Amino acid sequence: MDESSFDFRGLTEDQLTDALDDFSDALAELGESRPVAVSPWWAEAECADGQQLYQVLYEGAPPKAGRDARLRMQSLMDRCPIWDTDLPGLPDEVELDGTAREMAWSLGYALVRTGEGSTVGCLVFPRRGAPAGWRKVSAATAEASVYFFGEPSALPDFWRELFRRENVTEHDFFARAREAFPRLVFAESLTFNKFDGSYLVMRDWVVAVLGVVHDHFAHAYAANPGNTRAVQAALGNHGLTLSPESPNTRSKPKIMKQRDVEHENETYRCEWHGKEKPDRNRIHFSLPDQRLGGRILIGIFTDHLDLE
Repeated sequence: MDESSFDFRGLTEDQLTDALDDFSDALAELGESRPVAVSPWWAEAECADGQQLYQVLYEGAPPKAGRDARLRMQSLMDRCPIWDTDLPGLPDEVELDGTAREMAWSLGYALVRTGEGSTVGCLVFPRRGAPAGWRKVSAATAEASVYFFGEPSALPDFWRELFRRENVTEHDFFARAREAFPRLVFAESLTFNKFDGSYLVMRDWVVAVLGVVHDHFAHAYAANPGNTRAVQAALGNHGLTLSPESPNTRSKPKIMKQRDVEHENETYRCEWHGKEKPDRNRIHFSLPDQRLGGRILIGIFTDHLDLE
């Protein structure tokens, strides 16, 4: 958690109350699966001119915020684990995008951990105009890219980038993919061995296709009922080719049966697919399905299925 992001200056009581609630919502949701580690000195961060965070949260000092919002944030923050203060090399001063940050202890921690090979994301306090995404954190002798986010819905972008940054292996791919693409379901039979190309050659294209399917397919399909061309065009705007099988292929039951995938004792038809090349490498997936809670099954990785 980036304690240096707690900047309450210029906020009305209602605005600050809402921001505390939003921050607590994010903290509570993250705490269900991945608790957010904090600096042992987080409460001492200056959140307004001459005011430390503990004074506002625990003592009700100005800038004022609603009591319930303050108490809830207190409780959630107090339950956060403390990161390791004995980590060697923690810097005394850090910069964020070239600008010095006072009392940014966690940014120094993130910098050191990234240097050790663990890519880090930092939760920030929600303030309008605060840039999210990958930003440069630096100290006297080191710099690194750290991911900043204000709400859990931004985390899939973080997990997706790790495939490249951490050179995720084939063995770990699907475990990571479940975090990077939470609205997709992956068939147990999936394997990169069915592609025409090695895992390292195919990985980034697969991540790109899964990203478009996860982020855009359900919306495009619902917005263009019965209009396959419009769905294809909407998805094509993201630089990839995704389409269903042709009417000629759909007219052949035996051929279409190759697009059926068994998953947890249910059968799903995966005729929509992403194409790496016109003549090879496909990712086949289902429509959003209520049997999967409205999610999409990624059913087949293959060089090509039969058309005749």
